[in-house]
Amino acid sequence: MHAKKIIVLILLIGFIGTAGCIFDPREAEEPESDGGGTWITPGQPKDVLANITSGLAAAANSNYERSLHDDFTFIPRPEDRSNLGDEVFDGWNKEVEMAFLTRLKGIYLGERLIQFGDENMVFEREDVSVGRAEFEGDYVMTLDLGDGSDPEIYEGRAIFIIVEANQGWMLLSWEDVDVIGSNPTSGYLRGTLRGTE
Repeated sequence: MHAKKIIVLILLIGFIGTAGCIFDPREAEEPESDGGGTWITPGQPKDVLANITSGLAAAANSNYERSLHDDFTFIPRPEDRSNLGDEVFDGWNKEVEMAFLTRLKGIYLGERLIQFGDENMVFEREDVSVGRAEFEGDYVMTLDLGDGSDPEIYEGRAIFIIVEANQGWMLLSWEDVDVIGSNPTSGYLRGTLRGTE
């Protein structure tokens, strides 16, 4: 009787071994995404600009918002301020910037791109020191309404101040300082969208 049990056990083990595992493995699930784009841990100042770029392009605002310092401010060119009015730009802080971004994404439903500096993110002036970086150079925003029309271009020259905080580097201020060619600046776009709320 004991020999029969051993034979049954050996046959059972052999059957399981040839049949494979009795539990079917499942495919690994993709990590959840809020549609915010790929986040780069901001270990260097320019990582902030890369996160702002992905935050502008993505459906969600998380990368953009996480890149702004709590004391963020936008400073327009004096010409944009005089053309659109002081009240449009007064108190431009992180909250106002995020409201602007949400409004922008509700209008420009197609592709939204921004290039900081040249195609390699090199600026005409770069000053990086301990805890603070200042970049001055060109930017180009390309915004598509998604209706088949040509994209709109906003571009200019700006000074970006990026500081090191507890969460890594963050954008403290964006100051438009000049136009490039005949296209309007980001300040003009910001002021126009806020002024028509």
